[in-house]
Formats: sequence, structure tokens, C-alpha cells
Amino acid sequence: MSQDRYLIAHDVGTGGSKAALCDLEGNILADRFSPYETSFPRENWAEQDPDDWWQAVTGTTREVLAETGVDPSRVAGIVFSTQMLGVLPVDPEGKPLRPAIIWLDGRAQEQADKIVRWLTKPLLLAVAGGIPTGKDVIAKLMWLKQHELGIYNAAHKILEVDSYLVHRSCGEFVYDYSAASATGGFNFKKKDWDYTLFKLFRIDTDKMPRLAASHDKAGELTGKAAEEMNLPPGIPVFAGTGDVPSATVGSGALIDGQGHVYVGSSGWIAVTMPKSVNNGRMGIVSIASADPNRHILVSETESAGACFKWFSEHLLPCDIEQSADLELMDFLNEVASTAEPGSHGLIFNPWMYGERSPIPDTTVRGGFLNLSLDHRGRDMVRAVFEGVALHGRWMLEGVRSCGFNDVLLRAIGGGAKSDLWMQIFADVMGVTIEAVAEPQHSGARGAALIAAVGLGAYPDYPSLRNVVKVRDTFKPRSEYAGLYEKSFETFKESYRSLKKLYRRINADKG
Repeated sequence: MSQDRYLIAHDVGTGGSKAALCDLEGNILADRFSPYETSFPRENWAEQDPDDWWQAVTGTTREVLAETGVDPSRVAGIVFSTQMLGVLPVDPEGKPLRPAIIWLDGRAQEQADKIVRWLTKPLLLAVAGGIPTGKDVIAKLMWLKQHELGIYNAAHKILEVDSYLVHRSCGEFVYDYSAASATGGFNFKKKDWDYTLFKLFRIDTDKMPRLAASHDKAGELTGKAAEEMNLPPGIPVFAGTGDVPSATVGSGALIDGQGHVYVGSSGWIAVTMPKSVNNGRMGIVSIASADPNRHILVSETESAGACFKWFSEHLLPCDIEQSADLELMDFLNEVASTAEPGSHGLIFNPWMYGERSPIPDTTVRGGFLNLSLDHRGRDMVRAVFEGVALHGRWMLEGVRSCGFNDVLLRAIGGGAKSDLWMQIFADVMGVTIEAVAEPQHSGARGAALIAAVGLGAYPDYPSLRNVVKVRDTFKPRSEYAGLYEKSFETFKESYRSLKKLYRRINADKG
């Protein structure tokens, strides 16, 4: 395969954006990360400034080019992998009319409840495959029309993160199939917007961009964008996709029935499927894959690595002194490794900002269960590791109810760098975990490989399976099966026992 062409792939997440300069085999020559802020104007609201995304994208592009010294004329394409479920109204020039409402935002629960009353749960489960929540796009669009009618009426198009960055790069308004399918307003068979549903919810379909496959060329880099990136104009800009589809490609789990687990700020289990399958009662849905011939069955949790960020910033026990020569995650790994499996009966519920699956509940919250004077800081740290894995097991239980039978999961995301956490996942979930090489780059690598398919470097998506390398394999240890079975039952029972209490306490926050 020719190595004289390169791709710039951007992984635009919640906490910041990463640029990766890749060859056509997904090998990363250089990467740079630029953080940005999320604002929380009100309880359960989450917004970002789209210009922050763009400044991060352009700045990191310049940095990877400068670091490698690669001739910009050898860049064959630009592609984005982004956070999904955003809502961003823009004018005819693509300028934002308000801050972006991002995936974490749950403000539209009233509108979601209205949809349920209109259509009833049985009909929604039969037709849409799930029950909407205040974090879903259709509900957010209804909220925008109800509460910011002037902005809604002025909107030429309503974009999400990927489509905004594609437009700013090449001037085209394009939504890829995968991102469109996550909105709840996509017709899988026709690969087009579901005009009947939009009409039912009184949303104007002419405000939605045209649709394309992730590997389709959306347009060419404009002169202005090229100048900001230190690139020549005319470079192909691909439609790109959301984080889940690109990570699926980056995991290599691309053949029907193969799955992966992502452990980043949020988390998910995703399985490549030949058709759409849903378990709406558990918040498990199918979206279109980057591969137009396949679907992805997705069970998502809102907080995974984010639990550690919160824990380290606000609750690191005073009996733990951080080593100056270790990064935070390495340090927490070291501390947790000194605690016994099962954390001496301590359970951590990682539901820090509501949940999506397998408990679609925006009012649930997290915490430590069974904490006593006998517990030490190391038990608390390990309990966080185990709590995220226990929720992963609950997601896996739901995914299996939809037909997933494999006993192996590829693991990606920053959490997959931790041998301890991967072994905990294997032990808790009872499956073999294959941690891919450079798992923190799976989104960018997947996006680059999507663009490589668009350039004709690969015949199809399944051919990418062996392109992705595995760094290590973790098998479940039978001696801990009983221990984690008991923890898992306690974990689930804690939600069943407390969900009404959470709903009452947080009734105005869901």
C-alpha cells in the first residue's frame, strides 16, 4: 500500500479535540490534543461554543504538521469523528445562532414525556425501538421550537458537531447516516430522514442537511479553512461520523456479531449487526454503521472515566498520597491494585449524571454503597474501577438479550490502557477482553480508516478487521466469578430499591 499519502483525522470529544496525522493503514505519526470547556447554565443543561471546536481543530492540525514535517500537499483527506446527539442551529452562512446543546444535555425531558404520551410506550417500542429521553435529538428540537422559537425560525440548518465542522471545512451542509440514525428521525431502509416522524413532531425537515455515507466525499477544503490549517485548498473533506461508529471501525470489530467495549469519559458496548435490533426498555438501540451495509447495536453509559476525574478532583481520600512521578490514572491503578477484589463489599454506582442504558433514567445518581469505618482509600479507588465494570456487565446483559453471543470483546478508549481495569472488566463481565494497541486513538484511527475506504485503499469495512492490532488479551479468572456475581446482584438491586427515591429527589432535574 502506498505510504506517500496521509490523512488528518480529528477526534472531537466532550473535553477537547485530538488531531492525528495518519497513514492509510491507520498508523499515527503524530497527535495533538486541545481542551475546551463545557458550560452548565442550569441543572441538567450542557453547552459548548462551536468556535472552541474549530480553534482546537485548526490549531492541532497545524501542530501535527509542524511536528512531523510532512509536506501538506501529501495530505489526501480530512475527516472528523465527533461526539453525537448535538443540536446546533446555524444561519445560511453556517454561523451558530446559539451555543451548541451537546449530548450530555438532558433539558428536553418534558418534550420526551410528551412524545411518550402522544404515541404511547408500546407504539414507540414497536416503531422506534426505544423510549425517548430528554437527551435525544428529536426532544431537543422540540424544546428549541417551544422555548427559542425565534432562533428555531431563523435557523437555516440544524447541525451537530461533525456536520458543523464539515461545513466549516468545505462549505457543505452534510449529515452522515450514522449521526442521522441517532436522532430518532432516520429511515433505515431509505437512508433518508423520516419525513413522517418529523411532520408528526412538527419539525421542519428542510432545516436538516442532506445525508451521505461516512466515507463519501462531502466537499473540498476551502481557501479560508486551508489557510487556518496551513494546508493547501482542495483537499477532500469526508462526511465523517460520530464517535461510536468511528470507534467501531477503530476497534476492528466490523464483522457481524463482533463487539467492543469503549472506556473513555463515557462508555458503551457496541456490536456490529446485519440489521437493526433494539431493546428500548433498556435504552439499547441500533444506529447505522459507518459501513452502509451494517448496523451497530449500542448500549451506552454516561459516566465511566468521568467518575475517576470527579473522584480525583473532589474525593481522593486523605490517606492516599499521590506519587509525584506518576500520572493520575497510573497512580490510581497502583493504589487500586493494593485492594482486594470486591473492595471488601464496597459498591460504587457510577450513575453520576443520569443514565442511558440499561436504565434510561435521567434522575438516577451515583454514590458509594455499604461504606463503613473499616474501608480504606484503596477500597474506594478499586470500587470505582469495579463499579464501572459492573455497569458494563449490566449493559452486556442487555446486549445479549438482543442476540449478542460472542465471549470476546475488543476494548478501546483511554481506560483500555490500564491492565488492572481490563482484568477487572474480564473478571466482572465473564468475557475475554482484547485491548487494542493505542486504544486512546481508536476514534481518530477509525475515522482515518473510514477516509481510507473513501479513497479506495480498502475494498470494504470487514477487510479492516486485521488492520487493527491487539496489544494484550485478558481472560476472566474463575476464582472471582462467585464474588462478582454477588456484587452484580447487589449492584442491580441498589437501583431497583432506590430509583423511586432518586426520581422524587431529582424530579425537577430530569
